[in-house]
Order: sequence, then C-alpha cells, then structure tokens
Amino acid sequence: MEKFKQKLSNKVNDRTAAFSIVVAIIITWVIVFGIVQLVGYNNYVNASSTLNLANSNNDEAKKIEEQAKKESKIDEKKEKSKNEEEYEKLKKEKKIDESAANKYYIKVNYGAQVVTVYTQDSNGDYTVPVRAMVCSTGTYTPTSGVYRTLGKGNWWPLMGDVYGQYSTWICGDILFHSVPYLTKGDKSSLEYWAYDQLGQRVSMGCVRLTTVDALWIYNNCPVGTQVEFYASSNPGPLGKPSTRKISSAPSNVRGWDPTDPDSDNPWPKYLKEQEKKKDEDKKTDKEENKKPGNTGNKKPSTSEPDKDEDKEDEKPVTKPDDEDKTDTGNTGDTENPSAGGGDKENEGNTGNEGDSGEGSSEEEGTGNTAGGDTSDDTVTENSLNL
Repeated sequence: MEKFKQKLSNKVNDRTAAFSIVVAIIITWVIVFGIVQLVGYNNYVNASSTLNLANSNNDEAKKIEEQAKKESKIDEKKEKSKNEEEYEKLKKEKKIDESAANKYYIKVNYGAQVVTVYTQDSNGDYTVPVRAMVCSTGTYTPTSGVYRTLGKGNWWPLMGDVYGQYSTWICGDILFHSVPYLTKGDKSSLEYWAYDQLGQRVSMGCVRLTTVDALWIYNNCPVGTQVEFYASSNPGPLGKPSTRKISSAPSNVRGWDPTDPDSDNPWPKYLKEQEKKKDEDKKTDKEENKKPGNTGNKKPSTSEPDKDEDKEDEKPVTKPDDEDKTDTGNTGDTENPSAGGGDKENEGNTGNEGDSGEGSSEEEGTGNTAGGDTSDDTVTENSLNL
C-alpha cells in the first residue's frame, strides 16, 4: 500500500511540474508577443505623427493661401497683365537692362513672412540663396504669380500720411519699402510699434522690410527684377531672420530703425551704453556678494514701460489718370530705368539682418546709361498702401 501511495505521489508531482513548465512557456510567449506588438505600435505611432506633421504643414500653407485669396481685394490677373504691359513698354523704350535685371530673383513667402533673394546656379536656375529678410505683408498682397519691378523712389508717400524709405515698386499699389515713417525725410519718426510687428501679416499690402533690407533691394535689384509671391510654412533655405523689439527703448532712440546705416543713428551708441551698464551692474553685484552677511540678492531692474500707439489708418487707393509721371520729391527722388540712373547699386550683406552699421559695400550698375540727376520721369505712385 505504501508503495502505491509513493508511486501516485510521484506521478502527481511529475504532472504538476509538467503543468508548471507549460504555463511558464505560455506566459513567456505572451510577454514576448506583447513586447513585439508594443514596439510595432510605437513605430506606427511615430510614423503616423511624422506623416500627420507633414500633412499639417501642407494643410497650413494651403489654408494661408486660400485665406489670403479670399481676403485679397485686388484682381491679380488684371494686375499681372498690367505689370507685363508696363514691363514690355519699358523694354521697347530701352529702359531695362535685362542682363542686370535677371541677376537676382526675389521670392516673397507671405505664409512665413520671409523674403528670400536667389541668384543663378551654373545651369542658369535660381537656386542659390543670397539673402533672407523678415517682412510684413497684408490684405492686398498678391497671393501668386511672378511680377517685374517697375520703379524706385526714396521717401515714397504712402496712405495714412506716412512715408517709406528705399521703396521699390512691384505692381499696382504694392511696394517693397521700410517700416513707415511719420515725417518725410525724418529718420527719427519711425512707427516703432509697426517695426515690432515685422514678421506678422499686418500691412495693407506692401511688403515692409527693415531699412537695411529695403536699401539692399533698392541698391542691388534693378528695375525689371522678377518677384514671385507664394505661401509656405517653410521659411526657406536661410530661415526667418529675427528683429530687435524697440518699443521699450528711450523715445530719442526708438524712433530710428536699428538697422539704418545712417551715421546719425543713435542705436549703436545706445547699445554700447546698455552693454557697458550691464557689465558694471555685474561687477557691482560681485562686489556686493563679497561683503560679509550679504545674501547676494540683486536689485530689481527697471525699464521704461512700453507705450502703445494707434496705427495710422491705411486704405489702398487707385492711381489717378493724370499722375502717371509724378515726382515723389525728397532726398531720394523716384528712380526708374527711364531716368537712367544716378543710383549706385551696392552689394549688401548676404546673410541675415545686421546692426545699424550694416550697409552696402560693392558698387553695382543698374543698367542705366544716364548719370548725375537721380530724379526721373518714371511712373510712380503718390499714394500707395503700406
């Protein structure tokens, strides 16, 4: 009897061990299967996220373009046709140097609010980025198409009784120009609150730029240069430059564009003083911290509060029939290939925006044959949008 019980006990133990092994194998298999499924799911999620991000960027660009087209108050086909007619007229009158005009190709990305200038590669295609500029476009900015610049002028009158430095006429009421100034010829009358909005879609239609960037186009891109408008969330190969916020600066400083290369610009001196003051404060803090019992707490810094100002009311106007040839007047008279030139075109900084010391260095011909007097009888706009 004892032997039978012993054999039965051994069989039960063997079956229990076998059952335990089987259960362990099943559990292990389930765990491995779960891990494999989890890894596969994570890969799927990551791939889906990447795809969704790409689709989101494309959708965002499409939405921007569709919205801009809905809000646009100009007949782009009509403006494009008028631009082509005017360009052909200038060519027949031999007022366009096509070789010089084709040196650069300007792309205005109103989706990312960036202007990128390209030059030709060895195959003659415009694939080589030269300069990127932060900009502000607006309601009346063209949403597509390639145009030719038709004229230039300094201190160009804009709607709202304001003026633009270094303006280049693209089509209709659309210009490249600096942030508006309240007083013609007064470089200390900048709309500083509008300068702080660079990089946003806030103009009536013109393409606002920093002064140094507007000057670069003015000097280096002759009349007849091609300008393309498009929308993309991708700012381009050189990225989107940043700008300094100036509204909190002292009133005698913030009225100037920090990038203006004019020698009277107070920004370089102001920035040096601020840097010097910062260094002195650091030195004082270190000395205070060395004193016995000093906890090293710093004095709170104070700064002048921002002051908000209402933006000038801007509305587009149509060009009067009797003002086809109007002198904008000023230290920088309007310039067009019909006037011939006088303007010396300087190659500027090919990178992003610099400080006020930036300027143009190389002299470059615009293709104009006349010289001396910079005023001309070219078609200009006495009242254009910002």
